[in-house]
Amino acid sequence: MNYTEERSKAGEYLRLALNYIAKYNLPANPVNYTVWYEYVSGKNMKLKKAIDHSFENAKPLNLGKVEGLYQKYVADGDRIIISKLLTKISLMLKDITDHVSKADGDLTGHGKNLGDLAEQISEAHDYNDMRNIVDQMIIETKALVKSGRRLQTRMKISSDDLKQLHQELEKSQQEAQTDSLTLLINRRGLEKKLELERIRARQNDSPFSIIMVDIDHFKRVNDTFGHLVGDSLLKSIAYMLKEHLRRNDIAARYGGEEFLILLPETGIEGAKAVAQKIRKTLSTKEWKLKESGKSMGKITVSMGIAIYKFNEPEESLIKRADDALYLAKNKGRDQIITQEEL
Repeated sequence: MNYTEERSKAGEYLRLALNYIAKYNLPANPVNYTVWYEYVSGKNMKLKKAIDHSFENAKPLNLGKVEGLYQKYVADGDRIIISKLLTKISLMLKDITDHVSKADGDLTGHGKNLGDLAEQISEAHDYNDMRNIVDQMIIETKALVKSGRRLQTRMKISSDDLKQLHQELEKSQQEAQTDSLTLLINRRGLEKKLELERIRARQNDSPFSIIMVDIDHFKRVNDTFGHLVGDSLLKSIAYMLKEHLRRNDIAARYGGEEFLILLPETGIEGAKAVAQKIRKTLSTKEWKLKESGKSMGKITVSMGIAIYKFNEPEESLIKRADDALYLAKNKGRDQIITQEEL
C-alpha cells in the first residue's frame, strides 16, 4: 500500500488507528497499526468491508482476528511480488534510458560532424582538402555505426531482460496462488477462478457447482501419528482429488483439512457423481504409515454440494456448500449432502 497523504491527514489517520488499537486492547505493533491505518484511511476497501461486517455482527476484533485480516487483506503476497518486480522494472528502464541518452548524444554528435564536413566540401580547393574530408567522413561514419551497434546490443540485452521479467511475473503470480503443501491453488487463487467462472456462467447461461470436502477426524490423525503424517495425508488427498477431475475442473485447498472443488458447467447430479467417485475411492484405499507399515485405519471425507445461482455473491454459494458439509458432519460423517437436502 502506498501512503502518499499529507502530513496533517496522515496524523489524523494515525490518531484514529491508535484509538482502535486501544479500544480493542491490542499491542501497538506494525501488524495492528497497518490494519487499522488502512481501515481508517479507506485505502483497502476489501479490508474495510470485512471489518465493517464484524462491527455490524458484533464480532470480537481480538488479536487473532486482526492478524487474520492482515494475512488475508494486507500481506497477500501479490503486493510484495508486485513491489519487487516494479523495482526491477524501474532499474531496467533507467538503464535503457541512460544508454539511449548516451547513444543519442553520440549519434547527434557524429551527425553534426558529418554535416559540418558536407559544408566543407564546397570550400575544398585541392586534392588534399578533399582527401582530408573523406578520411574524416570515414572516421565519423564508423563511429556512428559503432554507436548504433552499442545501442542495438544494449536493447537486445534489455529485450532479453524483459522476457525474463515476464516469466518471473508469471511464475510469481502462480506461486502466490498455490498452496505450498498440496500444490493445489490456494484461497486467493480460488477467488480469481470463481470470479471467472461466474462471468462464464452468465455469458453461457450455464451454472456451475462446487463441492466442499473435509477430512473426517483429521485432528485425531495429527494427535495419533503426528503432523508430518497429517501433512502427508493432505498431499495424498489433494492428489486423489485431482485424479478424479476433468481437465477444466479445479481443486483448491480452502484451509486446514478443507478442500473446495469447482466444477464448471455442472449441475447438482453431475457434482454428486464426482463426490461419489471420491468417496468410493477412499472406501477401498488402505492407509498405512510409510516407515512401519502400520495401518492408519479408514480415512473418510464429508462433502457438501451447492450450485451457483446467477448473480449471487461468491459468499452465498460457499455458505450453502459449507452448510451442506456441516449437515454431513452432523449426520455421522462420510456423507454427501447437497443444498437440496438443507
